Amino acid sequence: MALLKKKTPEELAAETAARERQRQELEERKRVQQAAKEREAFERSPAGRARAGFSRGDHVFQYSMDVMNQKAVIVAMVGSSTSQRESDPVAILNSVCREGWELVNGSFVFVEQGQQSRDKFMSSGQNVAIKGEVVGYYLFKRCEANRRTHSAG
Repeated sequence: MALLKKKTPEELAAETAARERQRQELEERKRVQQAAKEREAFERSPAGRARAGFSRGDHVFQYSMDVMNQKAVIVAMVGSSTSQRESDPVAILNSVCREGWELVNGSFVFVEQGQQSRDKFMSSGQNVAIKGEVVGYYLFKRCEANRRTHSAG
């Protein structure tokens, strides 16, 4: 039969300190991993790409985004319509400007991705619904006066 040895206060304190160090190390690893994920996400963002372009010495920066997406909806015996989702580019454009760029031009184009049609019910003709997206194209020029200093990504 094995005897249980009672730990001394010093052994208990050492175990507690070791557990606390492990907990702190784990928290620090998680913090570093989270910071790395946030940095990578920023670098992929429009502002991150703008910052990289500015650092390289680029003179222009172009960005495009889906401003409105429209889906075709055909309902049998009822008709056709479209559903749409819109995005407001203002926050993105401002974040790019803060990286040292000035908006020079913005233009929009509708990119048709397809259409659906059906014969009208109980009458002649067709119901047509068009699927596509409006893409905004934005051109920026380098502008040192707009650049904000950055302490972190």
